[in-house]
Amino acid sequence: MSELVRWRPFRELRRMEEMMDRFFDEAFFRPWGWRRGEFFGMVPVDIYETGDEYTIKATLPGVKPEDIEVTYEAGVLTIRGEVAEEKEIQGECLVQERRFGKFSRSISLPGTIVPDKIVANLKDGVLTLRVPKAEEVKPKKISVKVE
Repeated sequence: MSELVRWRPFRELRRMEEMMDRFFDEAFFRPWGWRRGEFFGMVPVDIYETGDEYTIKATLPGVKPEDIEVTYEAGVLTIRGEVAEEKEIQGECLVQERRFGKFSRSISLPGTIVPDKIVANLKDGVLTLRVPKAEEVKPKKISVKVE
């Protein structure tokens, strides 16, 4: 049997108004606009590169490992998932800044990687992906000989 939840149209309108405000703030008043990935279900990431691998850190507070999917296809690494909205909230919501629903982030990595050896760990709300580079992408040191 389904649980009945009271529909509050003004809360939904307020939520939509806040989303539009964030959209215009991000798109027109911050450098790089909406491409920063801070709304519309996108995930903020940091990407680091070493000689052997790429390390990607994605902030996913409150997301369980079983609700995260990481895929690699045609040179694009994608992180997908969903944050479920809390059902048992007491009282009327005055401010809601946490986001709920589906999220997705796709990242194009330069060069070739080894997809079978990608390692993903989730700790304290941070997803860390270790993406090894293929041999042809790793920098090679060439020694110079004296003749």
